[in-house]
Amino acid sequence: MCASPGVPTYHILGVPLRSGSLYPGNENDAQAYRDAHLLARLQAAGCQAIDDGDVAIPSYLPHHSIPPIRSWPGPRIAWDCVSDRIAPILQRPGNVPLLIGCDCSVVVGTTQALLRAGAKDVHVFYVDGDFDDAPPDPARCQSAASLAVWLLTHSSPFWTGPPLGPEQVTVIGWSNPARSENPGMGSISLADVRRAGPREAARQALAGIPPSAAILLHFDIDVFETHAMPAAYFPHAQGLSLPEGAELVGALLKDPRIRIVEISEYAALRDLDQSHAGKIVDLLSDGLKKN
Repeated sequence: MCASPGVPTYHILGVPLRSGSLYPGNENDAQAYRDAHLLARLQAAGCQAIDDGDVAIPSYLPHHSIPPIRSWPGPRIAWDCVSDRIAPILQRPGNVPLLIGCDCSVVVGTTQALLRAGAKDVHVFYVDGDFDDAPPDPARCQSAASLAVWLLTHSSPFWTGPPLGPEQVTVIGWSNPARSENPGMGSISLADVRRAGPREAARQALAGIPPSAAILLHFDIDVFETHAMPAAYFPHAQGLSLPEGAELVGALLKDPRIRIVEISEYAALRDLDQSHAGKIVDLLSDGLKKN
């Protein structure tokens, strides 16, 4: 499907793997979004959207607790699968991959795809309750998800790169602070969002990057407080309310520079009635609704 001039087409893609997270087990989280009628809701909101199924990822990837990265090289294999799958979509102007059911480490694979598609000025808006910038430690096993921002911004043997400069990443909504030095990285904390207001915080973030930027919007639902989103993989006691998150993410989604959207860290096993998947679908359809 080709997008109409000025109107993006969203390609819904499930990522049926949690190799980059701490625990395996929620390998089909994308189905909950489909059961909550994500495609129909986007279309009813006036969006051009199609369901492109799931990214094909091998089922035999390793699960282990060997430092420095849990289940390695599983995350790297998953990133390459994601990158290869969305590459043809990114080659078509106006087509936007919308990834669901993934863990935070997927941002490495999607950034890799955007760079390979020829984007010259990639910028990642990383909406998350954590900075996810823990450096690899040979004495400690950590999930690839907790290293995601560090991996994006440092040369390492863990992905092909090239890494982004810290000024190309903005972490928004965090309540748990950075774990490594990232001079020059954009940072808008939970307190900052509330001080400015969600819409203004989004406006300031968007105003700080060039008009030519290709934006990857990473949205981890643990940016919400536990009370609002207990289905998050790692719930946070401190976080945005649902209205605050909807206002923030909605303002970011409206920007025409968005090239990829990914929704991460939803745990279907904590949402048996899928009511919280429905709330995320509400947020997406409202945020992308055409006026």
